[in-house]
Amino acid sequence: MNNSLDKEIPLPVRYLLGLLPLGVIVIFYYLCAKYSINIPWFDDIENIPYFLVNWIEAPSLIEKWQTIIFPNNEHRVLAARLIVLGQYLITNKLNFRDLAFCGNLSVLVLFGFITYTYLRQGGKWFLAVPIAFFIFNFQSYAGTFMTIMSLQYQMVILLSVASLYFLAKKRAWPFFLAIFLAYIDTFSMGNGMMVWPSGLVLLLFQARWRDSVLWIFSGAIAIYLYFHGFDFVQGNDKAFDYILQYPFRTFIAFFTMLGGDFDVIANAAFAKRMIIPTLAGFGLFFVFIIWLIGILSTSPFWGSWIPESLAKRFHHLPKVQNDNNRWNAFWLGTLVYVLISMMLVVVFRTRFDPHIILWSTYKMYPAVMTSVIYILVIQSFNRRNKLSIFGATLFVSILVWASTLINYIPIVEETSIARTAFAFNQKRNGIGLGATKNNPFETMLATTLLKVDKMRIYSLPKPLIHLDEDKLTLRDSSAVLTKVTVNELSPDVLSITQEMPTNPGERNYAILESKDNLYLFSFPLNNSGAIGPKGTIRSGAYEVGVWNVSKNGTRIFKTDQKVIIQ
Repeated sequence: MNNSLDKEIPLPVRYLLGLLPLGVIVIFYYLCAKYSINIPWFDDIENIPYFLVNWIEAPSLIEKWQTIIFPNNEHRVLAARLIVLGQYLITNKLNFRDLAFCGNLSVLVLFGFITYTYLRQGGKWFLAVPIAFFIFNFQSYAGTFMTIMSLQYQMVILLSVASLYFLAKKRAWPFFLAIFLAYIDTFSMGNGMMVWPSGLVLLLFQARWRDSVLWIFSGAIAIYLYFHGFDFVQGNDKAFDYILQYPFRTFIAFFTMLGGDFDVIANAAFAKRMIIPTLAGFGLFFVFIIWLIGILSTSPFWGSWIPESLAKRFHHLPKVQNDNNRWNAFWLGTLVYVLISMMLVVVFRTRFDPHIILWSTYKMYPAVMTSVIYILVIQSFNRRNKLSIFGATLFVSILVWASTLINYIPIVEETSIARTAFAFNQKRNGIGLGATKNNPFETMLATTLLKVDKMRIYSLPKPLIHLDEDKLTLRDSSAVLTKVTVNELSPDVLSITQEMPTNPGERNYAILESKDNLYLFSFPLNNSGAIGPKGTIRSGAYEVGVWNVSKNGTRIFKTDQKVIIQ
């Protein structure tokens, strides 16, 4: 069947199809390099420069180790901090852009594990093309372009998949390697603990009873050590009250999150936006259940639990047979892992914001789910149907991939510009990169940046925006007044809109200048208004202006607007 499938698709077409994943991967990493910035943001501070300073200043090896495993909120961050240490020990510097790129390499390795397993199971390389479009899209843009997220969220999924891959091998050294990876996984993020129940499902499916006991014992120790010594209480008990209050909403949210890779109308109202992902989620889960029944029905041990009338429906499907036990065990473990991880997000996070199920932070889970389900489907059909499924899935995957470029790359670009302006505010006013004024985090952030600058480990880029930025003041403004409107989006957020057009190659920034401070907030190219969080603006009376930056130089415009910040 495989040879006839090769003959049905001309060789040049097969090679052209094979080049598509390469193109998708090149575009992904090109955009990663283009829009990543060497500027920390919010959680980056505590997990990267603050950690590194503490590690350097720790007087003993034990205390250095404690800085590595010390938790950030409810998560330990082992893998990310080891990568940070690696960069520092090699270069004696910190570079957030390079760290983010390193974290994003985990996506490539994850793609490699999934594709390699499919090929080892007898799959055709040109049929794996849609996987690249599902994995290397920008649904997960927050995890891609924020340094610590790229080193955590994506890395922990890779570690879990790698552990499950070796666990499925049924040999001694891969088993202990799987345990080792699971420990790193566990101590790299709370979600990493989900590798233990997922791995147990894998082992039980393979009827490896002794290994199951060792796995449970190892997992119990890992989870105990994870929580030992620190207070991780996050009020998660309140999540169950939310579920009891909104059971149907929680039920639907789970399936919406499952289909998150099909979030193609991201700019629509949420009630409309969630329709396609929800339907896709139901479809993906239905396929998973059918496939699960199929692999259980052909298992020598578990097959006796499946009614014969149901089991015989799967006997003709080649890739659910018991001789595919190892590979099916890996797929099962991977799917259980992403399902449990998404269920935890729904259970423990939706009470904060129901929209969280489609946040880009968690989109790599449905991307893996979609990719694996596609593999299971394509393996289950004969030649003619296989090509039809491939063609339809390739079209859908390209549509999904293209939609993420349209929906999210403009957001990524604007976020990069906005954070650069916030970095200017941090340098000029001592606040801007995620902290709010009169908060302990403000002091820690500013102190940390001063320390790493003094130690010559890291300094904010110079210039951040333009060579003229250090001497920027409204006193140098032109006589031309420009129309600007300042409103309150909420009690804590200013919205500053302008009427001055932005020409190609230009950027406009709102200026807020008082006697002692000056702030910049970027105007998006769509003129939706610059956002100024009041919590980052020190008290005072501010004049409002506009700074125009282009390749030909800069111009400063006054306005008649004034703002008082308490």
